[in-house]
Amino acid sequence: MGALLLVKALKMICASEDKMYVSETGTPHGWDVAFYVFGFFKGIMLFTVIVLIGTGWSFLKPYLQEREKDVLIIVIPLQVLENIAYVVISETGPATKDWLTWNQIFLLIDIICCCAVFFPIIWSIRNLKEASKSDGKAARNLQKLTLFKNFYICLVMYLYFTRVVVSSMEGILDYRYEGFTYVLSEGASLAFYVFIFYNFQPIERNPYLVIDEEEELSAEQILQDDDSFEL
Repeated sequence: MGALLLVKALKMICASEDKMYVSETGTPHGWDVAFYVFGFFKGIMLFTVIVLIGTGWSFLKPYLQEREKDVLIIVIPLQVLENIAYVVISETGPATKDWLTWNQIFLLIDIICCCAVFFPIIWSIRNLKEASKSDGKAARNLQKLTLFKNFYICLVMYLYFTRVVVSSMEGILDYRYEGFTYVLSEGASLAFYVFIFYNFQPIERNPYLVIDEEEELSAEQILQDDDSFEL
């Protein structure tokens, strides 16, 4: 998540330098290339982070199942294609021959990626529901279930707002107010990142990772048995 924020910041810096040089000299002086490079890594890392959090990796379990690995294998190549389509759209105009086709490809790939990242979250919610019924620690599982449901709702709102609402406003608003759509999109991204950090931050005595006294005593007993066996 920290690397994602760093790449995101570098992308924004390159975007501002690109706009400044274009407005002053008419050419980006290579800042557009840096912007696309950091945007490429930002897109891949964003969906990777969402998939990892959605699967509960390192939070509910320290490993990924095969179906969850398959989601990553699908999402990452699609993100590569999406970034290629984005570069083609950005560097050409509506007057070019295949501009509309690339625009539709970009939108289709974006929708597929957004739908794919929902599956790991749904799997985690389903597993937590089953665990809350059979496991004696229902209260803790209920807390985790509530957190992942809130994460799912927040992700749906974030993707819908940045992919649908902002894109619709770009087509409606005058070109002079283009900066307003960027403010809305980046503001939504900031709110989404803050939500992730606040709810999944690595803090001491995390309530979702607490070990019961019974489990702790049983673990100590196992260690004592192992030591006595070695002796």
